[in-house]
Amino acid sequence: MQRFFQKAISLALCGVLVIAIASCVNSAPAAKAETGLYKAGVYEGSGKGNNGPVKVRVSVSTTAVTDITIVSHEETPGISDPARERIPAEIIKTQSLAVDVVTGASHSSQAIIDAVAAALTAAGGDVAMLKSKVVKKNVAIKDVEKNTDVVVIGGGGAGMAAAAAAAQKGAKVILVEKAAALGGNTLASGCAWNAADPEKQGTIRTLSGQVNTLKNVLKMNESDFGDYAGTLTVLKDQIRTYVSGDTTYMFDSVEWHIIQAYLGGKRQDKSGNWISGNFALVKKLCSESLPALKWLESLGVVFTAHLSAPVGAMWTRGHNPTQKISYFDMPSKAIRAAGGEIMLETEAKSLIVENGRVVGVKAMKKDGSQVLLRAKGGVVMATGGFGANASMVAEYNDYWPSIPLDMKTTCVSTVTGDGITMGKAVGARLVGMQFTQLMPTSHARTGQLLDGILVPPQNYVFVNQLGKRFVNEYSERDTLAFAALSQPNGLFYHIADTTMALNANNKPDQAYLDKQVKNNIIIRADTIEELAKKIGIDGATLTETVHAYNACVDAGEDKAFGKNVFGLKIKDAPFYAVPEKPAIHHTMGGLAINTNAQVLDVSGKVISGFYAAGEVTGGIHAGNRLGGNSIADIFVFGRTAGLSAAAAR
Repeated sequence: MQRFFQKAISLALCGVLVIAIASCVNSAPAAKAETGLYKAGVYEGSGKGNNGPVKVRVSVSTTAVTDITIVSHEETPGISDPARERIPAEIIKTQSLAVDVVTGASHSSQAIIDAVAAALTAAGGDVAMLKSKVVKKNVAIKDVEKNTDVVVIGGGGAGMAAAAAAAQKGAKVILVEKAAALGGNTLASGCAWNAADPEKQGTIRTLSGQVNTLKNVLKMNESDFGDYAGTLTVLKDQIRTYVSGDTTYMFDSVEWHIIQAYLGGKRQDKSGNWISGNFALVKKLCSESLPALKWLESLGVVFTAHLSAPVGAMWTRGHNPTQKISYFDMPSKAIRAAGGEIMLETEAKSLIVENGRVVGVKAMKKDGSQVLLRAKGGVVMATGGFGANASMVAEYNDYWPSIPLDMKTTCVSTVTGDGITMGKAVGARLVGMQFTQLMPTSHARTGQLLDGILVPPQNYVFVNQLGKRFVNEYSERDTLAFAALSQPNGLFYHIADTTMALNANNKPDQAYLDKQVKNNIIIRADTIEELAKKIGIDGATLTETVHAYNACVDAGEDKAFGKNVFGLKIKDAPFYAVPEKPAIHHTMGGLAINTNAQVLDVSGKVISGFYAAGEVTGGIHAGNRLGGNSIADIFVFGRTAGLSAAAAR
């Protein structure tokens, strides 16, 4: 074994466990004797992951690392699994910290490496030398060339739906995913799926203000709705029937979903152009959402009885899986049962076009081997958007005053616009690229969507750093984000009481809340005044704000900001505050498609053999997406793309 360690420093002699991330050393220290590489024992360390600390326990002899156990973590299940499985094993195998991070889980990988480094520092190890010890791998590179019926690029929700649907129709399918695990942005999201489901919604009590919201629709004029005018007329008849009868329980319909998607998405860009969602695409999304959900249920996905309203959803129609990973596990079983193949860590590079038809894809595996896949039916592009590509977001932005390159993102690291680039190279038309959706309620410190308390919008109470409300919290996401960005540094606080917290969309228990408090994700106090002190704002002002909001709930009316749907009051101690600010969440634009999920060229004609679904496409959500519509989008159009490609083989 190489001689590169120094004698244990005084820190180890004192038996202190270092829980901080080790600093990088610029120059390597002198080598030392084989014996005494570590002080034998068990040590702990911590690294900063995506969603919180990753803590490890490391066992060492005097000469080697013998065991690494991940004690706790907050990383996304599924996406982070390969990192948690591979990184400890590689460190032990190579006795080095210079191991490759896992594609698609780079932050989780680095957090584990940093945590082990901290533990080995406590054991007296020379971390600088461990980070410089690169172990050469002798891996035989073997190129791959295969023929199949359908190739799907991307293993998020849209790709999995496309591959499963095509496989069920008897097509031979190969799915390629550049990350080491399936899931993509879908798995990193809240996974709520908007679908008008009157049978289930008819058992849910109407929220304060919802009936008035429906009555306001009756005042709308069809002449303002263009292609949507006929849908509005049908909706008005439905609402008249509803409000003339028992309004105790919630109303919904496909037509109401369509109109809300239209209103929620119609926006004017900085160039003065009004953009709205393509009517045929929006109609398909809303009308086929529940059937697509039932199809997933037939594959084995189980949904909770609880319906939610994600931030900016505008209505309670969010269906939630009991396990988010089932969105991928169940379609995977269907794909493999039909003889399909899933190739992970395989990055698509370019499309193959012959005689004007897309007939395959060129890809590369992580080891450098080339992959050539030819598809009789065609290729489905499902690579997601470009929310993790800050320069691309900035390049196309024509809606927000500016999106700084250092703005945090809720997106996974692999969502960099690959599919849009590949599509553009073969003549695809791009639509809606000027719009990017910011998630207004991302955690201010971590940038993550799921950190904090995920209460439904009817229970939102947002205050600025002066302790005052500043927006109608039941608004669309872009309205909330614009309002947040107008606050100093874009920072605000989400205030909740314990009843709100324990009845949040993610159904947390007290142990979860305690852990979030311990990790400094949320702040807790027994009184509003104490909570205000902890977050650095005036106690009397926050108390007055809470009292005024509770009065709005009682009255069912908010004269100051126009909030029109209410749930709970803030009254039950302890009280919570979550620091939040906008982060890049969803890119609205992409490849133009028709209702068969066929990609269109710059002249509006179908590109033969080329299909697309999910966030890689544009034209559906226009300038702003309703919360919960993305999951409906990816599964409706993913399934459609798979069926279309299978039919063309």
